[in-house]
Amino acid sequence: MMNAHRLLKAAKKVCEIKTVFRFPYVHLICISSRFNEVELDDRELDFCRSIKINVAELRKILHNSLLSLRLLTADEFLEEYPNNKNRGHHWLSALIDQELKEISSTEEPSTRIKVIHFYGYKGGQARSTLLGLLSTTLAEDGWKVLVVDSDIEAPSLDIIYARTSRTLSSTLLGVIQSTSDIIPERVRTPEGSGYVDLLACRPKLAEFDIDASAFALRCALEPMIIEDAAKRIVEFAIENKYDALLIDHRSGLSPVPLPWMNTLPGPTVVCVRLDEQWRPAEHFIKSVLRTNSANPGVFVSWKPDDENLDSYRHRNNPQIDALLEILVEAISEAAEISDSFEEEAEISSVELEDHWIVWSYDSAFRQSRLPEKNQLSGLSIESLNKLRSILNVSYKITESSAENTLLLSPSGASDEGDLIQTEALRELSVHNNSISYILGRKGTGKTRLLRELSKAGVGEPLLVDSNSKDNKGLKSPSPELTRAADLYKDTPEKLWWHLLSAAIDAPETSTDELGRLFSQEMEQPTSDDPILRILEKIEGKSKRTFLIDGLETAFNAKLIFTYTEALFRFIQTVETDSRLSKYIHLKLFIRSDLVGRGFQNIEQQLHGKSLYLSWDTQKIFNFILSRISRIQWYKEQFPSLIEDIEENRADILKGSLPTEECEVLLMKAFPEKIRRNNLATKTFLKTYFADSASDRPEISTSDKLRYYPRVFDKFLQVIADPQPTDVGSFQGSQTEEGKGKISQSLIFIAHEAAAREYLSQLQSELNYLVSLSDDFSENQAKIKALLDAFEGLKTPFKLDECVSELTAKVNIDKRDIRTAIERMKNLGMFEDRPDYPGQLRVGRLFKSSLKMKYVRGKK
Repeated sequence: MMNAHRLLKAAKKVCEIKTVFRFPYVHLICISSRFNEVELDDRELDFCRSIKINVAELRKILHNSLLSLRLLTADEFLEEYPNNKNRGHHWLSALIDQELKEISSTEEPSTRIKVIHFYGYKGGQARSTLLGLLSTTLAEDGWKVLVVDSDIEAPSLDIIYARTSRTLSSTLLGVIQSTSDIIPERVRTPEGSGYVDLLACRPKLAEFDIDASAFALRCALEPMIIEDAAKRIVEFAIENKYDALLIDHRSGLSPVPLPWMNTLPGPTVVCVRLDEQWRPAEHFIKSVLRTNSANPGVFVSWKPDDENLDSYRHRNNPQIDALLEILVEAISEAAEISDSFEEEAEISSVELEDHWIVWSYDSAFRQSRLPEKNQLSGLSIESLNKLRSILNVSYKITESSAENTLLLSPSGASDEGDLIQTEALRELSVHNNSISYILGRKGTGKTRLLRELSKAGVGEPLLVDSNSKDNKGLKSPSPELTRAADLYKDTPEKLWWHLLSAAIDAPETSTDELGRLFSQEMEQPTSDDPILRILEKIEGKSKRTFLIDGLETAFNAKLIFTYTEALFRFIQTVETDSRLSKYIHLKLFIRSDLVGRGFQNIEQQLHGKSLYLSWDTQKIFNFILSRISRIQWYKEQFPSLIEDIEENRADILKGSLPTEECEVLLMKAFPEKIRRNNLATKTFLKTYFADSASDRPEISTSDKLRYYPRVFDKFLQVIADPQPTDVGSFQGSQTEEGKGKISQSLIFIAHEAAAREYLSQLQSELNYLVSLSDDFSENQAKIKALLDAFEGLKTPFKLDECVSELTAKVNIDKRDIRTAIERMKNLGMFEDRPDYPGQLRVGRLFKSSLKMKYVRGKK
C-alpha cells in the first residue's frame, strides 16, 4: 500500500519536485515539460500511470497527508509561485523537506543576538532546568539574557525561577495579543552587569485561563502568529541590547517549536533521556537540527542516579551513537551543498562525541530547583562548560557595571554605612519587578531596603517605621493610624483601601499630606465604597508602586493579626483584579513570623512574588569589613587593615569577597583565639552572633547560619567607643598591649551589649505581638517581667517545665506564658531542639541577653 513517503519517493523519479507550505497544506509541485498543453485531468492520469497508482488511491493519500498536488510546467511554476515562499512552518513540511533533502542556508544566522533553543521529544528530561542553569551562568559572566517560555501547554519557567507574572506585558501571551509594551520580569541579577529577564508564557491569574486556552488553539490553527511574535521579540531584544535569547519549547510534536526555530535560527539543545523512548522521534529530532545547519545543536542526557560514568556510557553506547548519527546526517546534508565540500572530509559520530553531554546526578537539586553555580558538583560544572563551548557562548562579556550598582553609595538617612549590594537589593532595584513580599526577621534590613528603593524611585513609601527620618509615608504608629484602627476594627480591609485612596491623591506620599488625606478618608460615610473611587481615580494614570513597612508596631496586640490578615486579602485583591493591578503595585516589607497569620492560602499568594532576606556568613563578614572602614577608631588603630579593605572595596560592597579572605582581614584586628573559652575568634564571630534556625522555606546554601547586621553594627561600635552599658563598664585598654589586637574582654562585653540591645528592640515589638494586658503600659511591664524571669533558667528545656517555673516567678497565667513563648519562638528567640521532641532551646544570640544557663541534658 502506498503512503506519503512512498509517493514522494516515486514522484522524484518522474519529475522535479518542489514544495511550498501554505497552511495547512503542503503544495507538492511536480515540474515537467510533459505537462505542456495538457489538461489538468489528463496530467493527473499521466502522473498516476508514471508512479503506478490509480487516481482514487492518489487522492486518498493526498487527503490523508494534507498534500495539495500541483502538476505544472516550469513556466507555470514561476508564474504561480514567483517567490517560492512558505507561509508558516510545521512538522509536516519539515519532514517532507527532509525526505526530499531540501536544505536551507548553511550560513551562520545574521541576527545580532545569540539565539539558543531548548527541545525534548519527551517531558521530564530536565530541559527547563538546564535552560535556567545556562541563563544564570551566562548572567554571572556579564551576559544580558532574555528567556522566553514558549511551552504553551505546560509552562514552567516561572516555577524554575520562582517568579510569577501577573500582567500581559511580561508574557508571550501579551506579545501574541499585541499589547503595546514588552516588559519582561528580571529574575536573576548576579554581581556585575549581567542579568536574566523572563518573558513568561502567560500571566498566573485565573482570569487569563480562557486567553491561554485560546492561545494554544490558535497556535495550531494560525502558525504565523508564532513567527510574528518571534520577530517582534527579537527586535525588542536587539533594541534593548540583550546578548542572548533562550527559548524553552514544548516537547513532542507541538506546532510551536518549528516556527520559532525557522524564524530565529540557532543551535538547539536537545534533552533526551537514554531510555529508548526517543527512538520514534528520530526524524522529528532531525527536523529540529536541520533548522540551523551551520550549528545544529547538541544532545544532553540527564543521568538519573550516581552510576559510574564509564559504566553508564558503555551501557548506553548504542543509543549515544544513534543520536550522534542524527546530528552527523544534519551536518553532512548541509555540507554536501556547500561549494567547498570534499567527500574525504565527511564526518562520523566519532568526530562528534563532544556533542553528547552527560549531566551527572547532583545532590544540589535536592535543595533548590535552580542551584547557584558554586553549589553544583565538579562534574555538573564541567558539563555546563562543555555545553557553553559547543554553543559558542563560553566567553565573558565585560563592561561597566554602573547601571546595576547605582545604589552602592553611602546612605544619607540614619544609617551612614555603605550599603552591601545583596541579591535582594539587585532584584528589587529593577523597575517594574513583580516582587510583592519582602520577608525577614527583625534586623535583616527590611527598613533600610525600603528606604533605598524609595530613593531610587522604585516605589513610594505608604506606611513606614516610626524611626524613619524621611518625610515620606504614614508613620507606624501614628495618631491617624491609631484612630483608623479603632474605626475599622469590624471591617479591617477598609483601612487599607482608604489608606490607598489617600495615597493616590498624594502625588509624592509625603508624611504630612498623606496623614491629612487619610484623615479626610475617615470622614467618608460608612456606606462609602473606596474601591469604586480608587478605580475612577487611577483610570488612565501612570502605574505607581507603594511600599509598606512598620506593620509590626502599627497596631496593638489585640488587633495586629486582624489587620495583618486584612492586609494580605487587600493585596491579593489588588493583584488579581486587572483593573487595579494595571495601575497599582504593592510591596510589603514584613517580619516573617507575621506572614503565617495571613490566611489559609498564604503559600499560594507568596509563590513567585516573595524574597526572604537573610545574611549568611560570607555576606555578614563583608558587611563587618565595610563598617570597620567607616569608623574612625579602626582607621587609627589598624591602618593596614583599612588599606586592604579599600583595595577590596568593590568586592566587599557586592558582598562577594570570599569568607576565607574576609577572615584573613579580620584577624588583622581581632586576636586569633579567645582565651576565655579556648575558641578560635573566627568561630566565635560565626557562632556567637548566629541564628541557626532559618525562617526561609528553602535555603539554597550549605551555610545554615543566619545573622543580623544591626547586631554586628552595635558590636563594632561598642568596641570603638566602650561607653558604660547595661551589661557593665569596660576598664582598660581597647587593644592588648604588645599584640595590637582588640582586647579579649572587650570583645565579650561588646557582644553582650549588642545582644542585649537587640533583645531590647525585640521587646518593643513583643509589646505589639503579645497580649498580657489590655492596658498598653501594663502589657509592657508584664512582658519585661517575663523576659527578666528567664534569668537563671536552664536551656535546653521542656516547655511544660519552663512554663511552670516562669509562672512561679511572675504573676501571669500559664496559657498566656505558653502563647508568649510560641510568639518568641516565631521571632527566633527559641528553637526546637533537634532529636528531642517537646524540648526547646534558647537561640544562640539570646543566651547571654536572657542570662539562661546551658546544661547538657538527656532525652
